[in-house]
Amino acid sequence: MVFEEPADARVAWLSGEDTGLRAEFLRSAILRRAYEPRDPEPCDISLIPRVVTATRRAWLEALARRLVQASIDAALDARGAPADDAAGYSLAWIAGQVGRLPRQLIGNVRFDFLPQGDGLKLLEAGWVNLSAVDYAPQAALALLETVPALAGEFEVMRPAVRMKRRLGELGVRTLAILVKDTHTPYAENDWELIREVLRPIDSVVLSERDFGALACRGGSVHLGDMPIDGVYLRALDGPAAFTGDHARLNRDTLSMLLGADVIFLDHPLLLLAEDKDLSFLVDRDPGLAEVVPRMREARGAVGADAKQWVLKLRDRHSGEGVFFEACDLERHSGDPGAILQERLEANRFPINSIHGHRGSAITDLAVHVSYRYDVPTRKVVTAEVAGFFSRFTREGLRVNLCTGGGIVPVLSEREDRR
Repeated sequence: MVFEEPADARVAWLSGEDTGLRAEFLRSAILRRAYEPRDPEPCDISLIPRVVTATRRAWLEALARRLVQASIDAALDARGAPADDAAGYSLAWIAGQVGRLPRQLIGNVRFDFLPQGDGLKLLEAGWVNLSAVDYAPQAALALLETVPALAGEFEVMRPAVRMKRRLGELGVRTLAILVKDTHTPYAENDWELIREVLRPIDSVVLSERDFGALACRGGSVHLGDMPIDGVYLRALDGPAAFTGDHARLNRDTLSMLLGADVIFLDHPLLLLAEDKDLSFLVDRDPGLAEVVPRMREARGAVGADAKQWVLKLRDRHSGEGVFFEACDLERHSGDPGAILQERLEANRFPINSIHGHRGSAITDLAVHVSYRYDVPTRKVVTAEVAGFFSRFTREGLRVNLCTGGGIVPVLSEREDRR
């Protein structure tokens, strides 16, 4: 049975038809770089926001601390484990590249949840090379500009604000942002918005073809004569980064950075925590079974299993490597990186989009968490909810902007409204 999740009563009126309001919202979204006309297929945006209450945010923050603790603990243990312990996960080799570790790990992780009934189920976690960090919140800010009365009860959280705080705590003054050669206008908007928030921290953007300009001298990283205190990885996100046109340079750059005295915002070791087989979380914290879907091996799966299970490839990103159909389960069940996740019944949420779509759609809720983890004591120092991101899909079951999804603005209830 499909659960129709209602919009918060305070914003439900935005489901009504109002062409003037839609046009005003679109203008604001373009100015804020949440909607990009330069893109061949601009992402649709709904006017009906998802509201996260102050009580819900507090619950999510407590959950996030446990997820961060279990995930980083697992990544640290994998660093010292035999290589064959991670068979089927193509990024396991990174563990062998990490020699010394900094005293503290900092970054911004995103936990992607699927609302199911009144609860949430964790679909995956993104620890390195996250997209839509700041341009997605711009959609919510555009909504507050369009409907100023909402600002009395709601605010918009921007993950980049907490990123700046974490970098400042460790004394970072210059940051290199490493990006892909091939990127969309949305991706460029995203890192430029982040750079604006990070000021007065100096930042420079380097595309893959220019990674060779970074050098390690005397243990420190330099770009020409400029010393680089910190590195923000937005290019080394998965298997493709180490098998494509820049594979050799990407590997050499990663090796150089790991051997240097530089602070990572999102340490590459945490690619190990992006494993789509989330059962490791429950192994470390059994109470997380409340939000982690059941998992099992894919080997031997048959078409009939598609009624109860979804097949995932453990190392894929951006909506790739997720299969729902019976024929795909049979085709990929023998892949070394395949895992089965229980099939979830997704809620449907109302939408009223700038492209003129009205009705309901499958949506998700992604939670950005700003963290600081102390390596010697293996304790989470900080795990703060830093922002939210929600997407919708009108067709199919994949909720992802890279596969044709749209943005649902997320408003956070102000603390004093709890």
